[in-house]
Amino acid sequence: MVAAAVVVSAALLSSGGGGGRSASASNASYGTIPSWLPKPKDQVGRVAQASAVRPWLAIEGDTVSILLAHARAMVTTVGPVVPEEGQFPVPATTPCSFTVTFTAATRSIALSGASFTILDELSHLHHPRVTAAGGGPIPRSVAPGQTLSLTVSDVLPTGNGQLRWAPEGPKPIVSWDFDVEID
Repeated sequence: MVAAAVVVSAALLSSGGGGGRSASASNASYGTIPSWLPKPKDQVGRVAQASAVRPWLAIEGDTVSILLAHARAMVTTVGPVVPEEGQFPVPATTPCSFTVTFTAATRSIALSGASFTILDELSHLHHPRVTAAGGGPIPRSVAPGQTLSLTVSDVLPTGNGQLRWAPEGPKPIVSWDFDVEID
């Protein structure tokens, strides 16, 4: 019986596993997108546009072209950065910081720490601390053509959330979706 099992195993291995297709034929189609899936309509790598009339939900790392009543700018948010990953058990909350970068402003844009809020997955609204990147008070404005980075920080619960910017009133023009992950 052992000899028969060895013969059958050798025959299967030499024929490519008995599936009728060679290993190279199987690898040729591995990783391709199935033809029955709909084709994407949105361009990959595009810059989304947001305004008071058309607020936008982006993901962290996305650059969004912001159209205000009197100016336009490109704004990117990256984060959250957490102090340590791999903690066990996973803590309920952790300090988090985001970097928000403004570029290509067409006119001066007023800045206020109060215009930034964070909504966590439990629908709790956080009023984060906003400073100039590297510390110090937040500048009063972003000048035309200037690149300016801010640090937005707070202690947040583990899970999903949105960093929101509302420069012209109570409604955010843009929100960046993020996940606080510590594990």
